[in-house]
Amino acid sequence: MKARSMFALVFAALLGIVAYKIVFIPVSVNMTSYPRQIFVNSSTPVDIKVVAVNRIGFPIPFMRLHGKFVIQEGAKKIQVLKAGNDEMVFNTKDTAGKLVVLYYTPIIPFPVEIVLNIETSSIACLNPSLFFLS
Repeated sequence: MKARSMFALVFAALLGIVAYKIVFIPVSVNMTSYPRQIFVNSSTPVDIKVVAVNRIGFPIPFMRLHGKFVIQEGAKKIQVLKAGNDEMVFNTKDTAGKLVVLYYTPIIPFPVEIVLNIETSSIACLNPSLFFLS
C-alpha cells in the first residue's frame, strides 16, 4: 500500500511539472494590431499588442512581457502616443506607405516583426453625410 501511494505522489508531481511547462513556459510571441486596416490621417489610434504564447497556442495567463519596440521603417509616417513594454499606440500622419515595427524581448533570441501598410483614404472612412443630398 505504501509503494502505491508513493507512486501516485511521484506521478502527480511529474504531471504537475509537465502541465506547468505546457501552460506557463513561452515558446513564441504574437503581435497583433487593431484596427487591421490603417489609413492616412485617421482619427482612430492604432494599437499594437504583444502576447507570449504557450505550447498549446494560448496566451500565457498572468504574464506580462518586458521588451522594447523599434520602428525599423516608416518612423516619419506615424506619431507614437504610447510605447510600453507590451503595447504601442500611435496615430498616422499624412503619408502612405509601409511601416515595419520590431519587438525585442529577452524571452526569444530574435526580434518579432510586424509589417503594416498605411493606405490612402478609402470609401469606408469617408463621412457618410457626403452620400446624402440635402
